[in-house]
Amino acid sequence: MKLRLLLLPVLVLVLAVGGVIAGAQALTGQELDPARNLSLPCEAVSTPGLVPRSAKNIAHVANACGFVGTDVEFQSRTAADGTVHDYAFIGSMGAGLRIFDVTDPAHPVGAGAYTDPGWEVDIQVRGDRAAIGFDPVIVGINVSACLRQKAGNATKGGIDILRLDFDPQTASFSPSLVDCYLNNGSGGAHNVTMHPSGEWLSVDTASSGLEVVDLRGPTAVFNRKLPVTLVGSVHDVSFSADGNTMYTASPGQGTYVVDVTNVLPDGARQIAFIPNNTQPGGSANPKNTTISHQADVSSDGAILGFTDERGGGLTQTSCNTDPNGVIGGIHWWALQPIGGLAQTADASPSTPRRLGTWFYPNPGLALDLLAPALATIGRAERACTIHMFRNGGTGSVSPGPIAPGYDGVSRLGPRELVVAHYGAGVWNLDFSGPPSAADGIVEDFRTDWGNTRGWNVMPGAETWSAKEYKGYVYTGDMGRGFDVYALTSCSGVGCLVRPTNTPGRAKGGGQAPGEPAELSILSGPSKGGKATFGFDVAYVTGQAAPTGTLTFHDKAAGRKVEATAIDSLTIAGAKASITGRATVDGVPGISFFAEVEDVGKEADAFRIVLGDGYAAGGILLKGNIEVTGGLVAP
Repeated sequence: MKLRLLLLPVLVLVLAVGGVIAGAQALTGQELDPARNLSLPCEAVSTPGLVPRSAKNIAHVANACGFVGTDVEFQSRTAADGTVHDYAFIGSMGAGLRIFDVTDPAHPVGAGAYTDPGWEVDIQVRGDRAAIGFDPVIVGINVSACLRQKAGNATKGGIDILRLDFDPQTASFSPSLVDCYLNNGSGGAHNVTMHPSGEWLSVDTASSGLEVVDLRGPTAVFNRKLPVTLVGSVHDVSFSADGNTMYTASPGQGTYVVDVTNVLPDGARQIAFIPNNTQPGGSANPKNTTISHQADVSSDGAILGFTDERGGGLTQTSCNTDPNGVIGGIHWWALQPIGGLAQTADASPSTPRRLGTWFYPNPGLALDLLAPALATIGRAERACTIHMFRNGGTGSVSPGPIAPGYDGVSRLGPRELVVAHYGAGVWNLDFSGPPSAADGIVEDFRTDWGNTRGWNVMPGAETWSAKEYKGYVYTGDMGRGFDVYALTSCSGVGCLVRPTNTPGRAKGGGQAPGEPAELSILSGPSKGGKATFGFDVAYVTGQAAPTGTLTFHDKAAGRKVEATAIDSLTIAGAKASITGRATVDGVPGISFFAEVEDVGKEADAFRIVLGDGYAAGGILLKGNIEVTGGLVAP
């Protein structure tokens, strides 16, 4: 996360500095993380044919819209029927913690939520516990209801601690508040990082060191303050695989390596410090750092990478138009000797040695097709400096899973990562060696370590975080909400996954004309209930798009869907899938995906997934489904 504040409709820049911090003057005029509580309307994001502004080797797969997305974390759980479900936990500004079942990455399904009006800038998930950070100093006076009540005001930062109750029968969560922790000293809770042991967490103030919070008891208790002189002003932290070493990114000073083996009883010890300026020329030299933002170690512990949010996440928009600007990048330093590199012969955690830096190569962006919608929320163009990343083989806070049995670990290789770039979308990088043009991708002339593998910049993107899990990249996006991408081989418009229309017809309804069919809901939040639906969709070769209608009504959940446009009809054997946009409970432009099956004499099946995360599926109690034409089933 970062230091930034946008209180609509007035832009306010806050530089949170506790006392005098060496190097803080370098931050003047460069705000860190932006904060806002207005997202793009679903009807804009779900418009068909929104090709990427620029893309290579990363394809857009799915979107859940209607909220300002921030951080993303993962877990996997086993349902009562023995199937493993994958979950993405998404922070938001004003819409609470969202949980999506991403077992089918192309169709994320809502699997729980913790609603709170606070602006969440960071989330952590470990086993049955979650922590959410609120930062009124940087992000604005939008803390949680619990923190507001405990402090008696909205000017002090802190965290909410939640219990994640998982129901294996429904494969969904019911999060509940356990406690909230109010910062002991000054500063916000810009980031919150759980130690892999689960015994303590770090509240990163982004201005005055960090607070160590003891989690061993029933409530969160202040243990000690690690000062600026030891860890810096601390924007973000991560840990080594054994949890004994902590890496801290400090915007005003640099990057720290700290021994936290016995932090609860004895405190911490500094192992090494990499200052922002390690080369002549200060900020004018791209090999130096302006805003150390995130510091994570590779899964084998050999390379430390830390990002430079140079320019700030709001003010630096020239990167979208100016090929000569020095834009934020990621710096890599060796913590172990690297074969073939003499300069790393004595590298260790106490003597890090520089490998090099990767910079955004500015591939050139097409006009943003959502510019009119963006103008209505005051963000016609966004910054594209670097933000949150995830290394291959790494979980929430360190190499490997944060808790045994819950997975959540990136499947990328040990020298690979994905990273968010605000208005420049999501990127995939290799950091195994110096840049090469052999792959046909032209790197920035300042890059001297790392290679670009791919990127995708969707219309309206303002991507806060990007993290890979089981072959897909999931992003929290302040404009688009929550996006899913696939790492593949593609370029330009080919990086937008779109269904293929097949000639045929799919229809379903009651026994009498115009009468709806009745569904017994077997999956989704209304499991055990009933719904009604009707549809009649057809496609003839040569048509621009299918024609037809679709309605759905889940009375118990109060969800009413009426299709306003049919975008695709794909038929294979007795199964058909339909995509389009609908008015849902009076809100226009919500995307939908419906899957139906004409079983014959047995009960036909119907499933629907909405772009806001709602889903329901089951078998017919009354009525009939007919599927004709299409492809021959394999």
